[in-house]
Order: sequence, then structure tokens, then C-alpha cells
Amino acid sequence: MECGIFHTPYMRPGRKDKETFEYSLLLAAAADKFGYRDFMIGEHGMQAWENIPNPELLIVAAAQITERMRFAPMAHIVPLHNPSTLAIQVGYTSQLLEDRYFLGVGAGSWENEAVLRGQPGDLSEAHPRLMEGLEVMDKVWRQEPFDFEGKYYKAARLDSQIDPGSVASHGEFKVKEGEEYHLTADHSPHGGADGLEIAVTGLSKNSPSHRLAGERGWTPISFYGGSALLKSQWDTYSEAVRSIGGTPQGANFKIARDVYVAKTDEEAKEQAKNGALGHAWKKYLMPVYQKYRILQGFIDDADKKVDIDDVDLDYLADHVWLCGSPETVIAKIEKTFELAGFRYGQLAVNTHDALDDPAPWVESLRLFATEVVPNVHVEGTHETVAVN
Repeated sequence: MECGIFHTPYMRPGRKDKETFEYSLLLAAAADKFGYRDFMIGEHGMQAWENIPNPELLIVAAAQITERMRFAPMAHIVPLHNPSTLAIQVGYTSQLLEDRYFLGVGAGSWENEAVLRGQPGDLSEAHPRLMEGLEVMDKVWRQEPFDFEGKYYKAARLDSQIDPGSVASHGEFKVKEGEEYHLTADHSPHGGADGLEIAVTGLSKNSPSHRLAGERGWTPISFYGGSALLKSQWDTYSEAVRSIGGTPQGANFKIARDVYVAKTDEEAKEQAKNGALGHAWKKYLMPVYQKYRILQGFIDDADKKVDIDDVDLDYLADHVWLCGSPETVIAKIEKTFELAGFRYGQLAVNTHDALDDPAPWVESLRLFATEVVPNVHVEGTHETVAVN
């Protein structure tokens, strides 16, 4: 199995951007050393708990202090961008990192982000803007002339350099032999438009994002909400892959979850409850997951059933988080394989704000990569190798 990092990040409101940035670099350096394959960074411009508006700035900085790990914005909310500008930004970063960069895209799910950009708060434009924006981005990457006018976006690429006199401020002039005037730069992705790995995240049952991933050969990522939800997403993805003549591979599927590992179950539970993971759930995630009944999927999987409003940190540590000793966490992962009916290829650890005391959190990341993941076999995945 592979391990990854899903760096939303869940930072405590009030953290300065520089604090978040420097903490992110600390985690990236540690994860690279421990053998994590992917470091995926959320894009949120307004969320106090999820406060990285430009993943590429962090990606490029982190790439300079790491050696092996791949990076991705996960995900760029395409409807919130001018797609031509985003295409150039992504292509440029891809060329800088080469094979260590891949792209995550999404439609967005927070009303305030859309309203800030003058879009409907009901998110009715989110998915159509995503699809139209991706069409524009692909055209930009192909470095060929085009003229596009859709419902939301308009863009064109000229078939030659600017003609003399076509820009009023230039006036009349002649291009002399050997001069190179207004040539266009190639900011297509490393490996070309068809060589860029694209990933999408899915939150809902029978996720349309996972259907899109299967139809287009993209990488599916799931925010785990219980085995029934995961199974529906896997079935949706698999059906889409088969519709284009492919064979679905569990190794291609990534899952984002909350993980905390220590030497013993007791130590892991206490550190998780009283540390960054417990704080984020108590203050932010638990109210959200209860309101939208996301927790119900975990409850349905658990041996101990409770009312969703009665879930507390002890219940989370025992039945929701992948929390415990290496042996316990391995057993919990194997149970999810059994319940979902397939073996997924990567488990990406959600990050939390341990800035004030990072050592226990970093040790958990080390134990997960070195003592859990190597003992979970999934055919077709990359070997996790730590650097001593």
C-alpha cells in the first residue's frame, strides 16, 4: 500500500499565513523522509480552518527541500479561476517539478467562495463551470490556435504573432529578419496535455466526480465516510472505467482519512484526543459531520452503535479514526477493505494543527509509513521506503 498526505490543512483559526506555510514545509520534509508518495494541498481562500489560497506557492517551496515525494493542488476549484490563467499556472508548475507534480480539480462546495466571485450561492454554476473551464484549460495546453466562447468563459489563441500595427499603441512598424517579437511561451504541462495526471475528489454517494474520473482515466480520491459510501464510489468509478473498455484497479484509488499511530493503543488514543486531531474534531469537524450526517456511515460500520448526536472523542478514537498501535491500525484498514469489497491503493493522512508541539504528530506519521503501510499489501502500488 502507499501512504500520502492530504494537507487541507486543518489549522486553528487565527494562525498567520506564515505560520501555516512554515508548518507545512516541516510536514513535507518529514513525509518525504518517511517515504510518503504524495503530498496533496487543499485550496481555500476564505475558510479559517483551511487556509491555503495558492497551493503552488507551497508546492514549489516544498519541492526544494524534498527529494522524492510528488505534489498536487487538491484541488484547484476551477470555477473560481479564469481557466486560461489557471492553465498557465498549472503548466508552469508542472514543468518546474516534472514528474513530481499532478493536478487535482474540483467544482467547490462552499457557498461563500462562489459568492465572493459573483457566482450563485446555491452552487448551481459550479459543475458546468468546472467542465467548461477544463475544456478551456486543455485547449491552452495544446499550444494550438483556438477560438472558444462558452456560457461562462471566452478565450482564444492567435494563429500567429501580433501583426505589425494591430495594437494601436505600437503604431506602424516592420519586423526585420531575425527579430523575434511577441513569440508565445510554452507553458503546457511536463509531458504535454495528455501526459498530466489529473485527480478528482468525491464526497457523495455515487459521486459524479468518480464517474468523471473513470470516463477520463483520472485518479479518484475519496473522503472516507464509511464503507457503504466508499463502495458506492468504487462501483461508480468501476462502471465508468468499464464503459470505456478499461479494467478498474483498486491501486489507483486514494482515500483520505484521519490517522494517529503510537506504540500502544492507550498512548495513541490519549494523544489523539488531547492533541491536534481531537481539537479539530471538537471545534470544527464534529459539528459539520453531525449536521450533514456524514458520521452515520462510520456508526453503521462500528460494532457499537450510538445516536449520531452522542458521538464523542472516545467514540471517534475507537470507531472513526484510524487510531491505535501499528497492529490495531493495520486491522482497522483491513476491516475497511473487507466492508468496501476492494483494496484501495493509497491512504492519505489528513493533517492537523500540531504547530505548538509537532513531535508526537511527526512520530505518528513515521510509524504509519514505516510500521503500518509496509504491512498492508495492495497489488500494483509503489513500495514505501523510508530514508534513514
